[in-house]
Amino acid sequence: MLRWLICLTGLLVVGLGLAVGWQSHQVAYRSSGRAAIAHYLSDPQTHEGYLQLEGSPTLYLLREQDFTPPIKGTATLKDLMLVAVLYRPDESTAIDVRARLGTHLVGSAYAVVAVTLYDLNGAVTQKFTSALYRQYPQGFYENDWPLGGGVSLLGLLLLLGGGVSLWRRRGERGGGPQTTPGQKTRSEGPALAPLGPALRLPTRPGPGASGSGHSGLRPPSGPSSLGRRS
Repeated sequence: MLRWLICLTGLLVVGLGLAVGWQSHQVAYRSSGRAAIAHYLSDPQTHEGYLQLEGSPTLYLLREQDFTPPIKGTATLKDLMLVAVLYRPDESTAIDVRARLGTHLVGSAYAVVAVTLYDLNGAVTQKFTSALYRQYPQGFYENDWPLGGGVSLLGLLLLLGGGVSLWRRRGERGGGPQTTPGQKTRSEGPALAPLGPALRLPTRPGPGASGSGHSGLRPPSGPSSLGRRS
């Protein structure tokens, strides 16, 4: 049972690795467009900011210390400021945060890679960029095959080990080589010789038998049944 469980586990791990590898994809950033900040909440302990723009239910997540220059909570981003955010549409985090004044943001928040501030005339006043955006400003290809391949290789090793164990187990249950009917096994000794020569009884010749068929026994001695000849 344990050997079958190892094989099944290896098969599942191989499938998991393939699933991880197939998630590889091209990442293209999206822009929210220019809009005023409806709500911005900041957690001073985790240094995470939660943003919602006016006229949109979409939520955004900012890791403030990852930006250059650093975003310092509500001292940097305030309600009604005119901004545009660039975010990853393929990465989101479930959030549920509430401000002291009662603002409650709950749902999936997209990861922000850049924030641009505008003045009332629409001119750019400041831009904040994350390390990811500075490294890949035009997007990038997220290759998950190295991780998926490693996981699949581990599963393949488990599957191979379980299969070899099952094969050996089956060989042990089969026992030694079987003998066919009429074939002597090694434990059998040579056939025993007869204890003595076989006895052959003489056969009596029939009426028409010739002298060559004589039994070889001498007739009994004694007077002849015929009389004396004078």
